[in-house]
Amino acid sequence: MKPNFLIIGAAKAGTTSLYDYLSQHPDVYMCPLKEPKFFSLEGHKLDFAGPGDRRANRRTVTDWDTYQGLFEHSPMKRATGEKSPIYLYDKATPQRIKRYVPDAKIVVVLRNPVARAYSNYVHMVRDSREPLTDFTDALAAEPARIRANWAYGWHYKQMGFYAEQLQRYYDLF
Repeated sequence: MKPNFLIIGAAKAGTTSLYDYLSQHPDVYMCPLKEPKFFSLEGHKLDFAGPGDRRANRRTVTDWDTYQGLFEHSPMKRATGEKSPIYLYDKATPQRIKRYVPDAKIVVVLRNPVARAYSNYVHMVRDSREPLTDFTDALAAEPARIRANWAYGWHYKQMGFYAEQLQRYYDLF
């Protein structure tokens, strides 16, 4: 079994609420792991290095068999889906989705990119993962964090360039 629709993002744009609403529908089965991130991190060695990234590394699925196992007990429903907001941002993801689930419907939820970035920052501060107490400082630190392999959660600014992210999907689907 594999999903026939994917909620690909954006992060902090309401994707968790959409996941929760869809989970309540009798004709929809949602993957029990809210963000497996398989299509973004297939085959990757999970070594993100930011504060708290080890925990995120453990909750990520990197192989197809494990990913399919997330759906093996799903009852026959009209729609089977999963949500991983990172799918919108990661450059390699559209190609992987096309390879593994070429007929899947793609669902995108967007939010004002400035509000999204700040909400993401507040989320990281709330979870005690963001060491900088000023949003402007966190934005300035983003390039160094990307080079140091901090997970996508700290890509506050980069995750907001929706046009180029969506174009990768328009080109394939």
